[in-house]
Amino acid sequence: MLEILLFGYLITCVSGQGGADVVLSCSLVEEGSGMGGMGGGALFSRTPATLVLRDLAVTPDLSPDTLTPFNPPAVPDPDNIILEAKVESPEIPEADLLLHADCNEQEVTCEISRYFPRNAKEGSTEPAYFIGSLQIEGGGLSLTLVLQTLPLDQSDRPALMQSKLELPLSQSGTLLTEVVFLVFSRSESHSAPLRGMALLDCGFRQQAPPPGRELGLEWRLQHRGSGRKVLEIRAGQTETEEGPAVHVEREGSSVDAALLVGQGNASLTLARLKVSDEGTYICTVSTGLYQAQQVIQLHVTQPPHVSLSEEKLVFWDELPQKLSCHCKNYYPLDVQMEWFSVSSTDSEPSVLSDQVSLSSHRQHSDRTMSISSHLTLHPSTFPPGTTVTCRVTHPALDTPLSLSLTVETPEPDSYWMVLGFLVITILFFYQVMK
Repeated sequence: MLEILLFGYLITCVSGQGGADVVLSCSLVEEGSGMGGMGGGALFSRTPATLVLRDLAVTPDLSPDTLTPFNPPAVPDPDNIILEAKVESPEIPEADLLLHADCNEQEVTCEISRYFPRNAKEGSTEPAYFIGSLQIEGGGLSLTLVLQTLPLDQSDRPALMQSKLELPLSQSGTLLTEVVFLVFSRSESHSAPLRGMALLDCGFRQQAPPPGRELGLEWRLQHRGSGRKVLEIRAGQTETEEGPAVHVEREGSSVDAALLVGQGNASLTLARLKVSDEGTYICTVSTGLYQAQQVIQLHVTQPPHVSLSEEKLVFWDELPQKLSCHCKNYYPLDVQMEWFSVSSTDSEPSVLSDQVSLSSHRQHSDRTMSISSHLTLHPSTFPPGTTVTCRVTHPALDTPLSLSLTVETPEPDSYWMVLGFLVITILFFYQVMK
C-alpha cells in the first residue's frame, strides 16, 4: 500500500472569495522500497508540494483588502503537487489561529497521507481521500482533516494527470478536494492537580450525515508502553428512545453524550485524578466512512509542602548544628533544592554547596514523593545576623518556594536560664545517687 505524507509550514494567508486562503509549503513523502538504510534503500522519499486551505472565515479585524489572492501557476505542470482543500461545511474551528499564525511567527506543521475509508467498496478509486494533520507551534489548535477529491468538468478537454498521485488535475493544475470530516483539539497538553479534575478538549465537525448513521467515540490512555480504554460511546446521530450506549472503564470519567451528538463536543472529564491517570490520551471519533483522532498529553502535578526542622537558629556553644529542609508529597519527581546564605555585610547571597547532603527519595501510597536536604552550620561561618535560605524549585510551582531563618544572638536571660536548669538537674541527680 502506498502512503503519502505532506510535511510543511505556513507560508502566508491570502484572500479568497468570501473568506481567506491559507497556503502551506509541504513535502510529499512517499514510502520507499528500502529498509530505512539497510541494503542501501531509503524508507521515505520527499518531493516539494503545496497545500491550500480555501475560504477560511475572515474575522472583522482582518480586512480582505490587506490580503492577496492565491494564484496557481500560469502553466499547469503535472509534476507540481498542489492540493486545494475547500473549507465551507464543515468549517474549521478557531480558524483565526491559522490565519494569524504567519503574522505571529508560529510554524504550522502539516502531514497528509492517502486515506482509505472504512467499509468502502472494494476496488473503488473515486473519489480519492486524504487525511491530514495540522498543528500550530506552541499549541492552540490541532486538526485532523479528511479530504475528498471533487469531480472535474472534462467536457472541454481531457484532464491533466498528476504524475506521482495519478489523479486528475483541474485546468489550473491543482488537485481539487473538500474537507468532509475533521477532529480537533484546542489543547495538545494539559496539566491538572492531583485529586483534582481535568477537562481534555476534543471535538469534531462533519458534513450533514445521512439518517441512521452511527457515531462512535473512544478515549484511550497510553503510558509507558501500556494502554487501556477509558470510555466508549456509541450513538445514533438522530434522536432515539434507546439513547447512546456509554461504557465507562475508568471510574470518574465522563463525556456529555447530548453535547457529543448535538454539537460535536467529545471532551473528556476526569474527576479525582491519580498519578496513574497521567499519560497520552487518544480521542478517536468515527462516523460512517470516516475515522480520525486527536492526541492530548495529561500531566498530573502536586506542589511540594516545604518546611524547616527548626523555628530558630541560635548557637549556644561552639558545636555545629544541623538544619533540615523537608520537601514532602510532590509529583512529578523533578525537584531541585538549594541552600543560600547572606550575612549583614554581604551584598549578594552565596550558594552553599559544602556541608549539604540529600536523603533518598521516599514514595508514598499515592505515588507522591518526599525528600530532605540537610545543611551543617558552624558558628564561625554563620555569625549572628546571617540569613540561611532553602529554595525549592518544582514544575508544579509557578515560582520557586523559599524558607529562611536568621541566626540569632543568644539572649543573656536565656543563657542563665539554661545554665540554671543544668545546675539544678546535676544537683538533683547528685542527691539521688547519694
